[in-house]
Amino acid sequence: SGNSLPPMTSDRSARPVNSAFSRRTLDAAPLASAFEREGYLLFPRLLTRRATAQAQRAASRLLRRRHASVPSGWLLGLHQRNQPEPQRWVERIAADPAVARLVRALLGGSRPVLVSSQLFVKRAAGRADDEAAPSSGEVPWHQDGAAGGYSLAIWLPLDAIDPTGHNGGLAVLPRLHASGRLPSEPCEANAASFDRIQPEALAGHEAT
Repeated sequence: SGNSLPPMTSDRSARPVNSAFSRRTLDAAPLASAFEREGYLLFPRLLTRRATAQAQRAASRLLRRRHASVPSGWLLGLHQRNQPEPQRWVERIAADPAVARLVRALLGGSRPVLVSSQLFVKRAAGRADDEAAPSSGEVPWHQDGAAGGYSLAIWLPLDAIDPTGHNGGLAVLPRLHASGRLPSEPCEANAASFDRIQPEALAGHEAT
């Protein structure tokens, strides 16, 4: 759309003065191979501490100042410039040459374009004790991305995640992508209105 960012650059010679990403070698070839095999990648610390702190402050401010008609903990289109307060920190992270190179490798060389940005408040199931940032509720097993398309998501937690995942951390099912698009059904029990993968289809994957 006209409000989306232009394609992210992937100039290998580009070295941002204040990169949001930690100094690390992102060797694209093995990472792309692991991503193709498992369907996800995990980086213990991708953003610098400074960039993380800046994002935390910006996200907290955005949640406090959101309009009363936006009661949920799921805010969309943060980077879009037609927003009352475009979140430029999201744009800076997405356009960083380090992430652009990695995303391009994971997309098989295709030029990446940022089409969506979100702030998602996700706590442990059943916990919603912060009125300033209400949780989006329990999230069922689901598959992201439009049917027939090829996309990927970069999930950046702004709070420490318990290794057990009991405080709302993201959970993934390795190699689920190899099964293609699984049948899903509406799941109105969650505030974010995710469709959930049908239990019988999910059981078939977990049995493999």
